[in-house]
Amino acid sequence: MLTVNAIIISTIILDIGIQSVIIDRIFRAKQGNKRREEVEEENLTRYESNTSSDQPKGWEFKILRTSSGGFRSRRVLSKVCAEEAQAGWILLEKLDDHRLRFRRPVTARDRDNQCKIDPYRTRYGISEMVETWTTIIVLLIIMGGATVLGFTAMNRFFGDWQTRSVQSAPRSGDSNNAIRQPPSPSAKPTSPNVSQ
Repeated sequence: MLTVNAIIISTIILDIGIQSVIIDRIFRAKQGNKRREEVEEENLTRYESNTSSDQPKGWEFKILRTSSGGFRSRRVLSKVCAEEAQAGWILLEKLDDHRLRFRRPVTARDRDNQCKIDPYRTRYGISEMVETWTTIIVLLIIMGGATVLGFTAMNRFFGDWQTRSVQSAPRSGDSNNAIRQPPSPSAKPTSPNVSQ
C-alpha cells in the first residue's frame, strides 16, 4: 500500500510540475513577444514630427495596443478608428492584430479638452495587469480542478482496497506487549475460580 501511495503522490506532483512549466512557458512567450515588438517599433518608418522648434508643426505619433488580438475584427477596428478620430488621430498602419499606429497633426492638441476619450491612451480594452491576473486565476482553477479530479479518480480506484494495520513485534523482556489473539467464535469463555 505504501508503494501505491507513493505512486499517487508522485503522479500529483508530476501533474502540478508539468502545469507549472506550461504556465512559465506562456509568460516567457508573452515577454519574448513584447521584446520583439519593442525592437520592431524602434525600427518603424521615421516621419518628420516638427519642422521648427518655436512653432508646433508637423505630426505626432502613437501606438495603440490591445490584448488577445482585439483588432482582428473589422467592427472593433472601425470603432477604435472612430474614437481616435475624435481627437484627430488618423490610422497610419495596422502593425498586427494587437497594435495600431496612429498619427495626427500637432495642431489637433487644441481640441483635446473636447474629446470623450483620453487622446494619449495607448491601451484599448482591458489592461495588461487585469489580463495577467485573469490568466493566473484561470490557470490556478484548471490546476486545482485537475488535482481534485485526479484525487477523486484515485480514491475511487483504490477506495475498495482493504488495509490492515501492522502489529509490532513484542520487545524482549516485556511480557505486557505479547500479541494476543482474539478468541475464536467456537471457543467457550472460561472464567477462573468457578466451581462446578
